[in-house]
Amino acid sequence: MCNGLHIFPICVVLVSLTTFCVTYILSVWRKDVNPVLPYISDTGTTPYESCLFSFFLNLSAIGAFCTMYIRYRWVRLVSHEERSLRCYNILGLLLGWLSALGLGLVANFQETNLKGVHMTGAAMTIGCGILYMYLQTVLSYKMADTLSLSRVRLLMAIFCTLTATSFLIATVVAKSLRSSTTDTLHWETSEKGYAAHVTAAVSEWLTCIVFLLFFTTFVQDFKRTTASLSFHINTIAEGEGIKV
Repeated sequence: MCNGLHIFPICVVLVSLTTFCVTYILSVWRKDVNPVLPYISDTGTTPYESCLFSFFLNLSAIGAFCTMYIRYRWVRLVSHEERSLRCYNILGLLLGWLSALGLGLVANFQETNLKGVHMTGAAMTIGCGILYMYLQTVLSYKMADTLSLSRVRLLMAIFCTLTATSFLIATVVAKSLRSSTTDTLHWETSEKGYAAHVTAAVSEWLTCIVFLLFFTTFVQDFKRTTASLSFHINTIAEGEGIKV
């Protein structure tokens, strides 16, 4: 029997947030980015920060993958395989895993090297992640979870939707206004689109932080959950061999 499953969502949150903070401090200290809230990916695109960024976000992606699977199995047990919840649960697991896969792409393909793959991963992480939040909220209400917890999940999902929309709009505006000579890692306050860039960066940080904190809403449920692992070995009786 294995207890302590709540450590998975806690580790996802702590490892991810610590990674963002450490790479931000390092990138500012090494003057790889401007200190006024760069994009999260900007802080992990240049060596040596990129090495830490990739390694620890890979751990976060694996942790998120495990957390989402545990949540899926938890819902199955609590709902007693109720048909009306089964589709929501399976769809939530698939979207969650796509979000975790997107985080892996963000970690391993830096924006300055393979921007297309990096942006695809970011879209998967945020887009599928927000849909995952809504599906888990729906499951909470349908399973009659604690009303306050269900409301918290709903508010977090709505907040991420608003900040992600703000990020998308502000990013498009900043890109359309900036000049061809703009160093995207070192925006200057005098450049056109600077305000939109800062707005996009703030929105991105808020979206990612709240999305990560969403995992903490699983902690209490996982604390009262145990998992078991069993091995079965089929032995060959003495005298039996491989017949040719």
